[in-house]
Amino acid sequence: MNHKNSTGLLVIALLVSIISAYCALLGFLDKDVYSSVISTGVFKISYMAGTISQDIVAIASSVIMLTLIILYLKHKNNKILISIISLLSFYFYGYGTYVISALYTSTYLLYMLVFTLSILGLIIGISGFPDGYIKSLCLPKWIRICGIAFLSMIVFIFMSKWITELLPYTQSHTVPDFYAIFILDLCIVMPLFITIIYMLIRNMKLAYILLGIALLKTTTLILSVAIGSFIAPIYGTQEEASMLFIYSLIVIISLALFVF
Repeated sequence: MNHKNSTGLLVIALLVSIISAYCALLGFLDKDVYSSVISTGVFKISYMAGTISQDIVAIASSVIMLTLIILYLKHKNNKILISIISLLSFYFYGYGTYVISALYTSTYLLYMLVFTLSILGLIIGISGFPDGYIKSLCLPKWIRICGIAFLSMIVFIFMSKWITELLPYTQSHTVPDFYAIFILDLCIVMPLFITIIYMLIRNMKLAYILLGIALLKTTTLILSVAIGSFIAPIYGTQEEASMLFIYSLIVIISLALFVF
């Protein structure tokens, strides 16, 4: 059964992959892209580890996205479309942090465009699967249970972490650095994960697609965080070894579940 919005989805995915790759490559090739913002004091050099790691993952994701688009045009497989939609969720979150935190580089308008297109892609992508295809989906019980357990772990770890970090700012009435992460995670991503957990418990078929999207989003995003933690000492910061281990474990588990 063909996806109802496949053409529009592929166009959006193509644009997102090209634009994001351009922005990421420019960040590597032109030192003024980030240094000019750092010089204003708005963006701290300690954030560079996370920014560079996201650029690395964005470039890799763009290559994978282009490959998936070619594969879908050849095979017309809805599972490939699910992978494309899943990658769009990475761009939504990654460039959403730039947009909301007002990272006013020379490519800020392109960040906004990627953010907007990824939202549109997620909407038309998820809504475009025919009812017959969704009803035909089958997921092994052990994958469903593992998915519920894994997403529950993610929700517990990051809601606890972000709320604990956010409370001091509410008490001091100050604005946290890179506050977009708190907004996106606590207001959008974690509630969505909780919804997927509920749908999996109720064995709703649409949750099988949403689980795949959540898993690949988690893989790409936490991979970016893990790389950033690894290179952080270069920029004068240090991530706890325990958190680096947790990030690496999350990447391995989420990718393994997505592949299965």
